[in-house]
Formats: sequence, structure tokens, C-alpha cells
Amino acid sequence: MRTYFEKHQFCERQISPAIHPGTNLIVVIPCYNETGLLKTLQSLVECEKTFCTVEVIVVINSGDHDDKNVLIQNQKTFRDAAEWIKNHPHEKLFFHLLQIKNLPQKHAGVGLARKLGMDEAAARFDDHSNNDGVIVCLDADCTVEKNYLTETENHFQKFAKATGCSIYFEHPVAGNEFSGEIYEGIINYELFLRYYNRGLQYCNFPYAFHTIGSCMAVRNRIYQKQGGMNRKKAGEDFYFLHKIFPLGDFTELNSTKVIPSPRESDRVPFGTGNAMQKFLAADSQNYPVYNIQIFIDLKIFFKNVSSLYSSSHLLVISSLPSSIQKFLAGNNFEEKLKELKQHSASEKMFVKRFFNWFDGFMILKFVHFARDHFYEQQEIFSAARNLAILNEKNINGKISKKELLLEYRRWENPLIK
Repeated sequence: MRTYFEKHQFCERQISPAIHPGTNLIVVIPCYNETGLLKTLQSLVECEKTFCTVEVIVVINSGDHDDKNVLIQNQKTFRDAAEWIKNHPHEKLFFHLLQIKNLPQKHAGVGLARKLGMDEAAARFDDHSNNDGVIVCLDADCTVEKNYLTETENHFQKFAKATGCSIYFEHPVAGNEFSGEIYEGIINYELFLRYYNRGLQYCNFPYAFHTIGSCMAVRNRIYQKQGGMNRKKAGEDFYFLHKIFPLGDFTELNSTKVIPSPRESDRVPFGTGNAMQKFLAADSQNYPVYNIQIFIDLKIFFKNVSSLYSSSHLLVISSLPSSIQKFLAGNNFEEKLKELKQHSASEKMFVKRFFNWFDGFMILKFVHFARDHFYEQQEIFSAARNLAILNEKNINGKISKKELLLEYRRWENPLIK
């Protein structure tokens, strides 16, 4: 599989020690201007021992444009982590600490940092022709449950055809570590994440999975086959996983848990930290989200997709909600439909090709179109409560926003009691 590295490798390999032949999991952690890395490493050391050997690759990175405070913090993180690693030997867990500086401003960011670590992991698996080795993504502000490594190992053994997986997560929503405002903000944000994902499931979108960089894993051969991680400064996880989903056999791992930090951050233009920063800066405590009617319209549209193959497309389109009709008209749908039908030998193939086109990117484009031209945003509690009721969930009239989030967690993960 050397073709991948000939086309996509950003720099030379960074790790010289040979990989242990029994290694089947490699955890990749990008780290930038981070103060909490040791907590993440400690949670990994405290995990139950796996049958296979596990490596952890930490990519402490900075750009050629970063100010001295970032460089100072990165240097401190490197020294502290190196000392911590020396004091925590482990028979099944081996750490590699990379310090990569002066990345070009055009590309420096979480996408490139994650790519550097994942490329290194892929190359190390290739050293032993391990095409099915699992590259696991985590972040430097997360902790994990004690069964995180063993359940990830077991999951990919149980699902031998799995291309990758989304790993269950829960932000902390109470405690003494953060302020009440932060816990309130993260309840809103996580409820939004689950509302959006359940909305996609409600409308029967076939690739309705969370796309969170700290909560995903992929097999080595799949990583390379789909061109590896991108170099985007934000949203790299969304773009990456939507290249994996169409291959099929993508799974969910619900028997363990990643615990991301709810802290605010201005490092990327969207994501948890940015959402928290905006919430804390807002005058209102309301949290507006996409209107539930958007998912209802999508459900009607997706229900009629197969009819587009054999019936008059004009008749089918005329029966769709106005938001869908206007969006399709503005995106050259008739021309695209003709192309899809020409390259589809059956209705089943047509539907697959359709969703390869009307994928997560196109859905997000439609969602924004419908928000701007058809449906005003709703407050998260009202939208999420109505979606649950629409799915025939028994929601108490006096339920709080936090309790509603807990209901969504149970709804999403059947292993939660």
C-alpha cells in the first residue's frame, strides 16, 4: 500500500523504534497549546490491559506563525509528557512523543496534526503488513473509560468487516471542575449534537453517524484507500468520515465512552470549544438550532428517492415540500438526476449513487438553505423535545433540559440503563 504515501505523505517518518509485531491499535492525539495532556495519558494508562499491544502517538505541533506563548506551552508540554512517559512504563502500552514545529501557516491546524499522527500510524502498521490495524483518534483534552482500549479491540474483532466506528461520548454536565455556566452551555451543545444526529436518523439518511474527531477509529487499509486525513483547520473529522461512510460497514461502539472537555476555546471556527465560547459570550441563554421541519421535509424527500428512478421525476418533485423543490432547482438537480440514472443499472444502485451525491455535505447545505429561506431556528429544548415526541418517545411535560439530554443519551445508546 505504498501508493498512499507516494501521493499523500506530508513529511518523512518521525518514529525510529520498530513497532512491536503484536500491535493492533494505535491511538493518535494531536496536541496544540495544551495544558491537560497528562490527564489524557493517565486515563489511557489506567485502562484495562488489552490482548494486543497498543501504541499512542502524541503530535505536539505548532505553525511558523504561532506566537511565543504557544511555543513555550508546547515545549513545557513536551518536557512534562516525556518525564511522565519515563515514569509510567507499561507492558502493553507504548508512547511516542512527536514535536513538530514550523508547520506552514496555510496548512497548520488540527487536520494536519491529526494527519501527521495517522500517517505515522499507517506506516508503522505497514511495516508488518497489518492492513486491518486500527487507528484510533483521541484529543488532548479528553479522558476515557477504563474499558476504552479493550472494548475498541473487541469491537474490531467482533465486526471483522467494519471499516471504522464512531465511539460513544459524553461531556461532563455537572461537578466542581467547571462553572455552572459551562455546564449549562455544554448541555445545550451536546443536546444539539444528538438532536442533529437523531434528526438525520429520523429522515432515514443512511450515513447518520456522529463525526467527532476525538471519538472515531478506522482500519489502516481503509484510511489509506480513501486518501487519509485531510489538512483542514477545522471540520477535518466531518470531511474525513464522509469519505468512509459510503464504503459501508461503518459501525458504532457504544460499550465504552470518551469524555471530552466542555471548556471554551477559540482554536477553530466551530466545534465544542467555539460553541462554548459563543454561548458564554451571548446575552441570551437560549440556544437556537435548526428547525425540526427541516428533518420532516428531508424525510419526505428521502422516502421518494427510489421513485425518481422509475417514475416521472417532474411528478415526484412536484409532490415534495417547497423547501426541497427550491433547493433542487438551485442545484442543477435535473442534470444530476440524468447522470445518476445513466450510471445505475438498478434501482438499488441508483439509491446508493444518489446518497453518495446527496451526502452529509449536501444535507448541511440544504439545512442552511432551509434555515435562511424557509424555517426560523428554534430553541434547542423545544426542537429536541418535539423530535423525541415525533419519534414516539415518552417525554414528561416537566422534563428539564439536562434530563432531556440524558433521555437522548439513552435513546442513542441502548447499553445505558
